[in-house]
Amino acid sequence: MIDKKKLIVRLTLYPLFIFFVLSIFFFYIYSTPSKKITDINPGELKLNYEKGKIISEDNIELSYWFIPNNKSDKAILLLHGWPADKGDILSNTSFLSSDYNLLYIDFRAMGESGGKYTSGGYKEIKDIKAGIEFLKKKGLKKISLYGYSMGGFSAIMYLLANEDIKSVFADSPYDNIYGVLNDFFKFYGFLGRPVLWFMNIEYKLIYGKYISEFSISRNLSKIKKPIFIICGSKDEICSNKNFVNYGKNSNIKTLLLDGFSHNETIYYKNYKKIVKDFFKETMI
Repeated sequence: MIDKKKLIVRLTLYPLFIFFVLSIFFFYIYSTPSKKITDINPGELKLNYEKGKIISEDNIELSYWFIPNNKSDKAILLLHGWPADKGDILSNTSFLSSDYNLLYIDFRAMGESGGKYTSGGYKEIKDIKAGIEFLKKKGLKKISLYGYSMGGFSAIMYLLANEDIKSVFADSPYDNIYGVLNDFFKFYGFLGRPVLWFMNIEYKLIYGKYISEFSISRNLSKIKKPIFIICGSKDEICSNKNFVNYGKNSNIKTLLLDGFSHNETIYYKNYKKIVKDFFKETMI
């Protein structure tokens, strides 16, 4: 005779155990991306620069490039996406060196930086803080952030908690980490939901916060400084139902580019002008 109670317990616990194991696997893959080091540096663009390491408050070594502009007392900290490096955004943003001091950093666990794990935008706030402290020690106090994808999201998360920057230009940021993962797991149908649920719990246990807590749209009322958010209409990472809500805050400017996908906004014909105009207006 089959023990019905044992059967029910097994049918319940075994699938949960499988989902739990899968969640650990995906969490590990997401948190430990393969390092990518783009084969370019500012010198190849005929820009003078210094390179080195700065240390975050939790003792992570972060690789940086600093491109000085002796004619400017203003600086921009430039932040790359996941799972890339500072060189990934160099060619598309180096035009800003004509007007500003520029600092590029590799986020933790990426590029040439130390650290084993990325958090997708939470612990990275500490990396941004380290970059800003570096610029302050250079005597630069008028500081803004430029971020791409995860870099844009992280920049806005930093702005929510700090008052020492002028503005943020965010290119193709996701609204929240949970939403990105949820879209990814839609491929697996209803089976993806329990995996994501476990991942949310694991994030809480490791970082002290739930993935779902980090959201631009949930914190709109807290944004008191200028932000410009740009993304493409075909960008599944950035362009979503939350994007239309950003305009509810008068401090946020938005631009949705019809037909553009992720990684393509930089090719918009007026991109450089939009970026330059925004920083010129907000870094007074």
